[in-house]
Amino acid sequence: MKMSLVVRTTTKLIAPFLVTYGACLTIYGYESPGGGFQAGVLFAVSVILLMTAYGYRRTKKHFPLRTVQLVESASALWLVGVALAGLAFGAFFLNFLRPYIPGGTVMTFNIGVALKVSTSFILVFYVLSRWVDRD
Repeated sequence: MKMSLVVRTTTKLIAPFLVTYGACLTIYGYESPGGGFQAGVLFAVSVILLMTAYGYRRTKKHFPLRTVQLVESASALWLVGVALAGLAFGAFFLNFLRPYIPGGTVMTFNIGVALKVSTSFILVFYVLSRWVDRD
């Protein structure tokens, strides 16, 4: 089942703004309210919005299931690596590696959280959408 022209056009207009705002939340999340989780939800919502407007099969061509699974696993390893990097350099768990970088490891940790949250939500929606035959 295809959505109307209004829904598809609105989705084309809104999705880039959601991704841009998610990137801003990821980058500036350690200075202001927001961060990796909120940004990950926005990234996932943009993909879910595309899936709702254009269908499961068409969205899956642009965001293959295997790629989403790979990014989710890599982001989990990224989070563990960033968390343990402080210990590897003789500091505390999740500690700042270089004091002259604003935010220290918080920025890299936010990026990992955003990737993990967005791919997790996308995978959940893929599993739930797989059984719907209205595509």
